[in-house]
Amino acid sequence: MKRIVQPLLEDIPLPGTSSVAVREFNLPAFTLPWHRHPEVELTWIMEGEGLRHVGDNVEPFCAGDFCLIGANLPHCWLSTRPPKSGMRARSLVVQFDPARFGAPFWALPECTRIARLLERAAQGLCFSKSLGERLAATWASATTPILRMTALLALLGELSETPEERLLSLAAWTQTDRAESDPKLRRVLAYLGENMGETISQAAVARLVHMSPAAFSRFFRRAMGKTFQSYLTGLRLGVACRQLLETDRRVSEIAYAVGFGNLSNFNRAFRQSRGVSPREFRLKSWEATSPKPTNHNIEKPSLDKRT
Repeated sequence: MKRIVQPLLEDIPLPGTSSVAVREFNLPAFTLPWHRHPEVELTWIMEGEGLRHVGDNVEPFCAGDFCLIGANLPHCWLSTRPPKSGMRARSLVVQFDPARFGAPFWALPECTRIARLLERAAQGLCFSKSLGERLAATWASATTPILRMTALLALLGELSETPEERLLSLAAWTQTDRAESDPKLRRVLAYLGENMGETISQAAVARLVHMSPAAFSRFFRRAMGKTFQSYLTGLRLGVACRQLLETDRRVSEIAYAVGFGNLSNFNRAFRQSRGVSPREFRLKSWEATSPKPTNHNIEKPSLDKRT
């Protein structure tokens, strides 16, 4: 039976003629439920702690947390309950819709690295605290729409070149076709998606595209940036996370359905990937994504309202 935990669709009004929305929040707690929007989002946590939910990723956050969230990727930052005495929930959020810039803009040679960064952001990216501090310093002086635009591009350019990024969600939340230009890879990924619940060997998949196991191993790592087995395990865990979030199926049913031969192997792989057991992940996620009353009493009236 499906459990209704679909992310809320949030409308982000852009201020005046600007293509970039900048919001600063100072609240008793972060309380907005799991939500999504077509705008890409940069979030810098200045004060507060709790659990950050991005796609199928759930992990603690504290001051200094700095993330890039892709378009329509569900997310929320939820404060520890009850918050520590005297602690506020303060954040700086920058949002923009890449579609408003147009595909020709992102195809410019100056923007190719940024375009690839935005593709990776479909899984959510976490960056170092020092980069987040730079964001705050940059936006303090970006007081006009054109300054905000140039500041955004400069910052995205810097993020596109840093080696300090970390992927959050196991897989992109929205369906993407990374194999569009390679029919062999497209066939492999389609096969894995359709048969992940079965026993799959790398040798058998190599035969599917008429390659030797060694050649296929090199081909897959070059195309996907990871080994075949690592990708397959991540794919299975990503589907399992969504099943844990969106259904009432038993953990054992989900484990076998996504291709794990036994429950102990599933639990071990899940804990290694997520730091908690599947049951703990489900309980924390369901609690966090349940609708709650929100407090939009933002103390900076000159900025737009959102948590």
